[in-house]
Amino acid sequence: MAVRDLESVYSAYSRMVYWAAYGVLKNEADAMDVCQSVFLRAMKHEKKLQTMEEGQLKSWLYRVAVNLCLDGKRKAKHEVLQDELPETAVSASSELPEAAALDAETKQRVWDAVGSLPDIYRETVMLHFFSELKYDEIAALTGVSEGTVKSRMSRAKERLLALLKGGELHG
Repeated sequence: MAVRDLESVYSAYSRMVYWAAYGVLKNEADAMDVCQSVFLRAMKHEKKLQTMEEGQLKSWLYRVAVNLCLDGKRKAKHEVLQDELPETAVSASSELPEAAALDAETKQRVWDAVGSLPDIYRETVMLHFFSELKYDEIAALTGVSEGTVKSRMSRAKERLLALLKGGELHG
């Protein structure tokens, strides 16, 4: 087991922690605050983190992030509404203003669709596409089987397709 410094832990897992928090809170500033709180907590438990395997460490960071989000939501006693996209999701990839506007509009539609998914589907989508985790890693983090993760991803994709095509959702 390698000795870990907090900087390397942050470098390796901050993206996952941020997107886990954003998936629950749907607010960039709040997700960044939670991310900071997670790594402050990691600093307090640095000795404990040294004894963990990679999978345990990743799971611990993820759970702390989600629990902080849920605690914050319970204290606020209301759902935080999604009112902005993270800057990284809106950056224009084209030089033409018309193309950039279309690109931003498309990203906004996709983001709105992801945001409207039920929590279990949104969490799976966020962890896979934004935190770039594999299905087996998502299963380990969320405490469900890999088959359940695949099923949730499949249902999420169906719902996203229906939403983006303008169809009605049932179930």
